[in-house]
Amino acid sequence: MGLPKGFIKKVSFIEQNIGPEKRQDFLDEIDYKGMYLPKGVDYEDIDRTFVDFVNDDVTLNIDGEEVPVMFLTITKWAEFSKTWSFSDKFKNIKMPFITVVRQPDVQVGTNQNGNWNIPGKKLYTYIKVPNNQGGRKGIDIYKIPQPTSVDLTYDVRLFCNRMKDLNLFNKIIQTTFNSRQFYITVKGHPMPIHLEKIGDESQKDDFDKRRFYVQTFEMKVLGYILDEDDFEALPTINRSNLTFTEITDNNKNIDKISYVVNNLNDITTYKFNFKPFSELLFSYTSDVNINFNNISNTINVTNIIISINGVEENNGLIITKGINVNAGDIVTIQIITNNINSNSLFNLNGNII
Repeated sequence: MGLPKGFIKKVSFIEQNIGPEKRQDFLDEIDYKGMYLPKGVDYEDIDRTFVDFVNDDVTLNIDGEEVPVMFLTITKWAEFSKTWSFSDKFKNIKMPFITVVRQPDVQVGTNQNGNWNIPGKKLYTYIKVPNNQGGRKGIDIYKIPQPTSVDLTYDVRLFCNRMKDLNLFNKIIQTTFNSRQFYITVKGHPMPIHLEKIGDESQKDDFDKRRFYVQTFEMKVLGYILDEDDFEALPTINRSNLTFTEITDNNKNIDKISYVVNNLNDITTYKFNFKPFSELLFSYTSDVNINFNNISNTINVTNIIISINGVEENNGLIITKGINVNAGDIVTIQIITNNINSNSLFNLNGNII
């Protein structure tokens, strides 16, 4: 049996990315109309955005007027709850109204499913940005640390005289959180809010004074904080030009060592050339953070010893584990050759980190 004509309505579906593509959408939103680095986040930023959420997303409108929202600290709330009085023409508080109180005991965050950050406050590549200085093309690498996860709990209270006002606000809250969570955006960073529980603090037994309803909504923001002072912008090796460096012994002009650096498609290659009769050991200071992982194209070289800041990291023609070099580290290279009368060549390959 068919449905009556006009009963079926067309539903417009909006395609949304999921998985890694959705996470990239979040990153693009953080970067939109801003710097290449994300904005820092502190507790005050989360507080401000949460109050905006109560004002804008769960707005309570009664008799054509929006119910005012007041943000109080825990100490001001304790004082307020003991001293406030009902409305009158002498600027006493008028009901209904909403208060927001953030509990001061910020907890370890749970937005990573209980996973902890990697120790050591390591910086991670956030974005690579092309640059052009004086016609020379290259890239800048922007790095940030892992954010620190925090859970902030807020108590939202509605004070009103009528049950229908309480029912209306309860309905708005329940509808907002009918999919378990609601996302707020704190300075470009998406953070979920969970509705933890609903309570009641109504004055039911006070017959001497005016009776009123107080309903509490405990909400938790699964957020994180991020300090802009920890961000780092690192200029990297030029892509289109080759860097040529020559080390010369002042006492022997013929003792020369040179290396050429080429960076292409995120692979960095140091091409070393120990010229005839040159010293077989030299050091240089690294300008970038790099991980060397491979030695190739060896000519007239039987062994290579690589040390970082005086600590031997590799001995041989095969790198068994990656050699991490930070900008400012002193890299020392010593080779063994069969014939000092000929050039000794090899490539040291790695990735900018």
